Amino acid sequence: MTDTAASPAAVSRPRTLRALLLVLTGVAASAAATTHLAVLATLMGAGFAPLEPLPILTFAIVGTLLAIAGWVLVVRFVKRSAPVLRVLVPALVAASLIPDVILLATGFIPGTTPLGVVALMLMHVVVAASAVAVGRRIAPPRG
Repeated sequence: MTDTAASPAAVSRPRTLRALLLVLTGVAASAAATTHLAVLATLMGAGFAPLEPLPILTFAIVGTLLAIAGWVLVVRFVKRSAPVLRVLVPALVAASLIPDVILLATGFIPGTTPLGVVALMLMHVVVAASAVAVGRRIAPPRG
């Protein structure tokens, strides 16, 4: 008689593959959405260096991956992660906007326009939303 029960390794493979596919989808969605925002802002006259494709894609990809990793770490190590994430995510998004506000106030990058800065701010929100959507699926918060 053969044992039909799946081994723990066999059960975790689909879970790991699903998580990987969700992360890749989230990163792709974040990269696409931020690129679209940059193109739209540029077409509306807000062309300056931070809206170029390389910085946009780099920060979208790295930012989304880091945000997802942070989410997973909080869920893993904090017993009641839901209330922590309800405060932490908006606080981190708000903190990520500080350089944009400084850029808007000082214009330290040549060619800075209010429209360009607003586009950058929206990109922060897009990256956070993408990371939260993925994080909730691969590591649901507790408590």
